[in-house]
Amino acid sequence: MPEKLTNKGNKKLVMADGADHISALPDELLQYLLSFLPSREAVQTCVLSQRWRHQWKYVPALRINDVDSFYSVQQLNKFVHHLLMHRKRTPLYVCELDSFRNGEVAEWYQYAVSCEVEMLQVDTAHSADYCRLPEMAITSNHLTTLEFSGVQLGHISLDFSSCPKLEVLVMRGCKILVQKILSQSVKSLSITQCNFELNTRTHISAPSLISLELADILGWTPALERLPSLSTAFVRLDDRCEDYCLHSYYGDCGDQVSCGKHCTRFYDIHDDDCVLLGGLSNVTNLELITSPKVFIVRKDLLMRPTFSKLKTLLLNVSDADASFGPLVYILRSSPVLEKLTLQLYEEPKAKIETDGSCNLEEQLMASKKLKVVEIKYSKIVVLCRVLQILNTCGVPRKKISIERTELWSFG
Repeated sequence: MPEKLTNKGNKKLVMADGADHISALPDELLQYLLSFLPSREAVQTCVLSQRWRHQWKYVPALRINDVDSFYSVQQLNKFVHHLLMHRKRTPLYVCELDSFRNGEVAEWYQYAVSCEVEMLQVDTAHSADYCRLPEMAITSNHLTTLEFSGVQLGHISLDFSSCPKLEVLVMRGCKILVQKILSQSVKSLSITQCNFELNTRTHISAPSLISLELADILGWTPALERLPSLSTAFVRLDDRCEDYCLHSYYGDCGDQVSCGKHCTRFYDIHDDDCVLLGGLSNVTNLELITSPKVFIVRKDLLMRPTFSKLKTLLLNVSDADASFGPLVYILRSSPVLEKLTLQLYEEPKAKIETDGSCNLEEQLMASKKLKVVEIKYSKIVVLCRVLQILNTCGVPRKKISIERTELWSFG
């Protein structure tokens, strides 16, 4: 490819024959290339030449994800209004919606669904308050991925039964005001930093679910219904959830003054059901991290769940649990466990004593398939106690690797 100088003396590469070969590409390919740009930049290509004048109208993507490039909310809304009005209503492969305000993004959301969008992202984290989407069931035979950020989801349920191809569902920083989240098709579910504001537990029913992330929630921990296909799960619960107690190992201390509503009520489901661990009983890989004051796991263990498929486990352990009951129980109930990673914390506040239900004098035996135990600790006292438990469970010292490190604390 030869080079020649422009009038300003700068070097510029041009094709040997001087032709614009990009513009010679088929329309479908041009539109595909434009689909990777923010919609504002895609529209601006209309000034390049007559060949490009209408290409943006057929682009199979809407990307309203550069709100900071607009001078004001009014300018953003005006641009999107004209974009949707002049764009040809062709099917969308992807739609990314970001906005400072609520009303407009709800309309954009409805437009995307009507255009048979496959991947839809709605992000209103820039807004001063949660965006409220239309309280209506989504019906789509094309939607495969749905992501909400900073959105208020409120109705009787989030029922995705009318989205038979939906496989990925993400809710990040949302306000969730639904009694049930239901999908027969979703395989990957992520719920992080969400606020469950109902006075009852939200139930999650997703029989095809393979991967679950549930972390850093506010409000009552959602109840997992039977998840027979679940293979990998990450669960992290801290003091922001309502299922914690400062006085009782299993909650329900009844102290209205000190604990308020946090532990005066536990199950609003059947007394013989778990909230979390029943839904996690089929997992192969599990990361389970909870604050010592969060009693949800300890209470669930009273229902005697088993983990017959569990092969790798990351578990946090605190000296607030004087007998390390959850660790003892899970070791006893995971017959094919191969790798165990323990993160040991020293709880700086008052210790929470057990009721003695997990007695180390009982005959304990860890999985015979256990190959590796990794222990990360910051305080030697907790480490010594855990090593004693592992020894009692028949775990050889040669399988244990120990690393001293600074761990994030719940205190």
